Amino acid sequence: MPINTHLYTEDIERPALVLVHGLGSAGNIWNSLIPKLTPHFSVFAVDLPGHGDASITADEKVDPKSLAHAIVEEVSKSHNISEMHVAGNSLGGWIALEMGAVAPDKVKSITALAPAGLWNQLPKSKLPPSFFDARILAKISQHFMKLAYNLPPLKAIGYKKITHLWRELSFESCRDSVIAMANSKGYMPLWRGLRGRKFESQIPKDVRVSIVFGDYDLTLPEEIAQEKDLAPVHSNWIVVDNCAHVIMWNYPDLTADFIRKTAKVA
Repeated sequence: MPINTHLYTEDIERPALVLVHGLGSAGNIWNSLIPKLTPHFSVFAVDLPGHGDASITADEKVDPKSLAHAIVEEVSKSHNISEMHVAGNSLGGWIALEMGAVAPDKVKSITALAPAGLWNQLPKSKLPPSFFDARILAKISQHFMKLAYNLPPLKAIGYKKITHLWRELSFESCRDSVIAMANSKGYMPLWRGLRGRKFESQIPKDVRVSIVFGDYDLTLPEEIAQEKDLAPVHSNWIVVDNCAHVIMWNYPDLTADFIRKTAKVA
């Protein structure tokens, strides 16, 4: 399965941290967070199939568990990594949880940031919830990015649902996310891979798990997608005040601290 990894490190001997993005995104969504992580980790930002620089083929299984297997295999073989910590956002958070289930001998900690898969109601729609307010808008606005960025109503449509700090998002963050969403060939295949599924795997208790949701998550709200009974029983469940879906955009310092503390890296 085509999985791309981008390595950021100050010292390759530091513990490996794998970052997994969400649907329609790419590894560069972590750019603002990576400088806060490299003093503690060698960071591997993943591009999922059909996202970022990674290709996709029609015959691949791209459900969350299959993607988890593929990421562990890619990081282990291509970078000779025997142990890793994992953090992921949204679909990436679900995949991070699956990585702990499929490879508990290699995955030492998981920080799931607003993870999908903990559904109260299974997603059965043929189109993702973000199809109209993110996907279609990205395809249009990619052709006039600077103008769209400076039009508050357009910027609000694209980002208000995922971060309450949408007004403060940099042009670079908006540009990267728009291009990733507009050009994601894996957007619909990965949606079909998760549709009608939920996280049901078992993670051993010696794999440390933190699950972090914002109290203002409009993408995966509590009444639809935050079922605690589906989470590992030993999870540290955290709710962040005044925070939406893309937690690392809302509070990068706090997010880095969650990852570091879950991994128990000083």
